[in-house]
Amino acid sequence: MADVTRTCPIPLAPERFRRKDRAPHDFVFFGHVPVRSYKHAGQWQFMPKDVLRAGRTVAELPWDPEDLVCLEPAEQEAWSPDGFTRTGWRTEIRRVIDGAGAGSGCCCHPPQAAAAQQPCHTAPDCLLRQYQDYTIACTLPVRALMRAGESWMIPRTLAFILDQRDEVETRFHAARQPCDGCGALSPDGSWRTPTATGWKIICPACAAASLRRYRRELQGAAYACVREHGPSPANFLCAVCETARPATDWDHCHAHGLIRGPLCVSCNTMEGQGKEFLARPGSVQYLLHCDGCRAQRSLPPHHRLAALRRHLHLTRGAQGCDWPMHMHVTLEEADGGYDFTVHCSGSEHRARAVRSVRLTHEEAEHVLSHTVEEGLTQEA
Repeated sequence: MADVTRTCPIPLAPERFRRKDRAPHDFVFFGHVPVRSYKHAGQWQFMPKDVLRAGRTVAELPWDPEDLVCLEPAEQEAWSPDGFTRTGWRTEIRRVIDGAGAGSGCCCHPPQAAAAQQPCHTAPDCLLRQYQDYTIACTLPVRALMRAGESWMIPRTLAFILDQRDEVETRFHAARQPCDGCGALSPDGSWRTPTATGWKIICPACAAASLRRYRRELQGAAYACVREHGPSPANFLCAVCETARPATDWDHCHAHGLIRGPLCVSCNTMEGQGKEFLARPGSVQYLLHCDGCRAQRSLPPHHRLAALRRHLHLTRGAQGCDWPMHMHVTLEEADGGYDFTVHCSGSEHRARAVRSVRLTHEEAEHVLSHTVEEGLTQEA
């Protein structure tokens, strides 16, 4: 891939071509070209000829960095297959621009200038300095952006590549695939389940009929023992999903090494990252299935900060802001407490787009204690 695109002037990142485990379909995009992946012995692989074909297809496109189109038609519908919210590339780039402070006042400027929404003449430089390696489908769109007055422009070829990528990916998710058990057609990508040999389509009815619902049979069991001696998580339904879905992994508390329950790949990935897991119904109660956390009346370390973000997201965030929680609230741990910045990307909230919030360690502990007690009360 790197060899066939070496002389291509389009800003590309072939080294980013890889499959993510949580991808909701079998394809990885290089630019606008989908490359099918295959699973063998538990590992995802590609056919070399498919990879080279994708590289050559993108490398042969015409490129004129001065043939520009406006970025502004940005509002594309978000779609949420397999539990993950996704948006079109234009909206994604607009969020990057807003996140860098380059949309309505560069972050290089004093807060007074940003509050007055003064355009920054160095905004493209500021954006490039922070996000030059930001990739979408192995392209580097930020490197090609240009500012023209109040508008952002992008080369026509790059817009074509990313428009085609969005169109094809939307078709993949719109395709209705039959359940491997009963043949019912899936309404979205949520029936897809990873196995050792690839994806299977299993509807909720077939999953509920063939798999066990977890009843905390392994409460207090050590993960190391269960991993070695079973049972397999594939025998159970996901302990968090509201709709019946096969589990793929034994989730466990890394602080105490104890099993919490079987999770599907989506929930397991979300829990491991911490970011949005606490937005799921019943997530706090689930985390307290670890006997160690329950006895200490505490959350796992990587969920403590997520709980603080969630609290500020709900109490200090602007209503109607659609940013994910981990992007909506950022924090820095400082002496004696935490410094939070609460963002909102919605245009109707630009006047209060950024707020600073200070929590002492005592205030933070109070929030965390309330979160745990609320979870225990709801469980009871």
